Amino acid sequence: MTLTSLILIFISSLLSQDHIDVLINDVLSGSRDSAAIYLEVIEKKYPNNPKMLFLKGLMEPNGKDAMHIFADLYNMHPTSNYGDDAVMKVAEYYYSAGLYMQSAAWLKKMPLYYTRSEHIERAVKLFLNSLVVSGHRDTAVFYSKVFKRQFPSMDVDGKINTLLKESVHTNNSSAEFVSPKTSNKVGRVPSSPTSIILETKEYSGMYSLQSGAFGLEKNAVDQRINLLAAGYDARITELYRQDRVLFAVRIGYYLNKRDAQAIRHKIKSKMDLSTIIVINE
Repeated sequence: MTLTSLILIFISSLLSQDHIDVLINDVLSGSRDSAAIYLEVIEKKYPNNPKMLFLKGLMEPNGKDAMHIFADLYNMHPTSNYGDDAVMKVAEYYYSAGLYMQSAAWLKKMPLYYTRSEHIERAVKLFLNSLVVSGHRDTAVFYSKVFKRQFPSMDVDGKINTLLKESVHTNNSSAEFVSPKTSNKVGRVPSSPTSIILETKEYSGMYSLQSGAFGLEKNAVDQRINLLAAGYDARITELYRQDRVLFAVRIGYYLNKRDAQAIRHKIKSKMDLSTIIVINE
């Protein structure tokens, strides 16, 4: 038996499930070094353990792969202490990707199964917003009435009214586009101080990070400003999904996924903002 094997056996004998909680808290606080050292041993000692799966999902650099790990956690251990966290991670992945109905399907699990979760208020807001921005306004209003009865201390009326007003503003605003043949700028013609024109400047790099895809342009502008203030090269790109325009916030241009993943971890640690790696079209 090699020295490395003996060391791993010794470390394994010292690790308990309580240690996994400590490592999870470290990762959530921005410190990943200890988890990187112990994860392989923990995975062997506690296969399919919900705490191990949550830690593994947090450490996975690829957003889509991490989402599948969190989905497996929920499917295998829905009543674990990390069941609600896993649901939110999957929902946030779909929401960041602009896949609002998939996000809503996961967010709906929160008021059904995790009414006492610390994430419940945010889950309700994201669920209602996912329905509104995907065109299911009547469904959103219906569920807002359900949530109002279910969570009497939550300001559900305020949330749904704000979302509906933002939706009306977005749908009624003008959206003229300049042909790329007649201009070196392509994008939304500014109708207010918060509107922007999207640049077509050429950059090298196949990959970018996407932190959100919004139906309301102002939300994308606000997030971009926060990223710029934190020192990241953020831009807004228009996406077309099911005859709708979404405003995606994207960061940087990277030659490979490894470089993108490094910045992704920094943004998560510095701003507690989740991003996914996307291929530039």
